[in-house]
Amino acid sequence: MPTRHLLDPHAGGQARSAALRALGTVVPAVWPGGVECWAVVGHRELETVLTRPLFARSPAHWRALAQGEVPPDWPMIDHLSRQWMLTSDGADHTRLRKVASRAFTPRRVEALRPAVEEKVAHLLDGFDPGREPVDIRAGFATPLALGTLSSLLGIPDDDQPVVTALVRRALARASMSPEDSAVLTRDIRAFLDGLLDHPASSDCLVADLREAATSEGLSAQEARDTLWLFLAAGFDTTAAALTNAVGALLDHPAELRRVLDGETSWDDVVEEALRFDPGVFALPFAFPRQDTELGGRTIRAGDALLLCYTAANRDPRLRGDARHFRVSGARDPHLAFGRGLHYCLGAPLAKLQLRTAVRALFTRHPGLRAARPAGPPAASLIVSVPSSLLVVSGVFEDDAPAP
Repeated sequence: MPTRHLLDPHAGGQARSAALRALGTVVPAVWPGGVECWAVVGHRELETVLTRPLFARSPAHWRALAQGEVPPDWPMIDHLSRQWMLTSDGADHTRLRKVASRAFTPRRVEALRPAVEEKVAHLLDGFDPGREPVDIRAGFATPLALGTLSSLLGIPDDDQPVVTALVRRALARASMSPEDSAVLTRDIRAFLDGLLDHPASSDCLVADLREAATSEGLSAQEARDTLWLFLAAGFDTTAAALTNAVGALLDHPAELRRVLDGETSWDDVVEEALRFDPGVFALPFAFPRQDTELGGRTIRAGDALLLCYTAANRDPRLRGDARHFRVSGARDPHLAFGRGLHYCLGAPLAKLQLRTAVRALFTRHPGLRAARPAGPPAASLIVSVPSSLLVVSGVFEDDAPAP
């Protein structure tokens, strides 16, 4: 048996990605709790898994699960047992995606543009990095992404702190005990049932999902799990991508200057930021329907494949300096939102927020810089983001030259 790489939730997405890439493009790995998988870290290999019908998403294809090799109280069982698009195939996936796609029509996303612009301006009015350090993740990226999602779903302001806490607990599930994971599952269900039973208005996605439970044949669990998908994947991943984009520009001032001077566009910045550090380290799992070869490895039918987006985006086979942040009109391909049938429905809304936010932030504060090194990485095998990113702008008293 090959030596398996231990996936450490505390290591940080980029550190894990570099360690995995050094071992190959498809790497034997083990998830906390002793659950074995293959980490797919090559761009070509991940694109193959995302686009070929050979690879299923339903855990009904997972051989280890069917044979009782996965502990029944493994914390990630909750993720894999949900009836949502992430773990469905064929007609079920099509049906669930049809309902969910109503939230992200071009008309609906465009209608959110003024609200996104207003929210960005309001957040920037509320802090002054020239006077005291500002945490980009907590003070800018998170309230923007959560506020936008809440407008779409119809989540009351009073519930937004609850959403933040639940989602971040869920994204850290890999490091939880089975007991804590079970408590989290109960908390999530109670909160979702409350939202669906009492939607804030008749013109919001929560109300649409409630209606779809009867008109479109969605079960109560499918409606609840689809709502959780929007919450779990809809705001903290966007907040992570925005935090990482700001961090990349601060770490590469020459690239920032080029865009501020008009040599390249903010759209180019967003695409390169999504390639460089997309905010999602990985998603579990895909399962081959039959034995196959992938990245020089023999993969058996029913093996679990971990989809490693951050690592694949920096595959050196794409370009020799793929580890470096470089903004140009010649955009490099990335898999930040997946590919194929499971391509992220929320990609247009995420890009709208990223483009609006980074442009407004650096236009208003072109002298922005890091106040100190970024905080330790968030403890997660799903998201890749520092726990904090403190920034300052301008000359401070301590920095001023002595008289």
